[in-house]
Amino acid sequence: MSFRYEAAYSGNSQFVIKTALQTLLPLGFKIIDQTVSALIVEGPGYNSTRQNALLGISRGELSFSRLSISINAELGGVDRMARFLLILLLGMGAIQAIIFTGLWFYVDRLHAQPWFLVIPALVFLPWIFIAPLMTKWISRRCEEALIRLVDNLAVLRPYDQH
Repeated sequence: MSFRYEAAYSGNSQFVIKTALQTLLPLGFKIIDQTVSALIVEGPGYNSTRQNALLGISRGELSFSRLSISINAELGGVDRMARFLLILLLGMGAIQAIIFTGLWFYVDRLHAQPWFLVIPALVFLPWIFIAPLMTKWISRRCEEALIRLVDNLAVLRPYDQH
């Protein structure tokens, strides 16, 4: 998943790059390339929704033109969380289906109750709707963090320019 955002900016790109690094390096980002007009970083990954939303970036490029500052980001951390959620739900559903089918086969009283096999499906039915909503929420949270970062960087000026 890719994300791009641009904001108006006319100032010292080196000051903004330094400030961006002060934000990203403590989060574990690695500098891939740094020039006068661009900064390319690689993120450590997104393991939990309790982490900083900027960790959803797997690779980001902050670049400057004459009148703007922009970010192009690959949201690999968001994709990773969506895959994890899918695998977790499928795995839990498969385990429950195996358990309930095994119980149905081995407990004689349950043979007369075929509805018993529908219980795992009913338990996971809401997740058909919840999982995509969670994925959108994670993605939106990361995108909003990137927008805030770029907007804040766009209004920054060195102290001697105030």
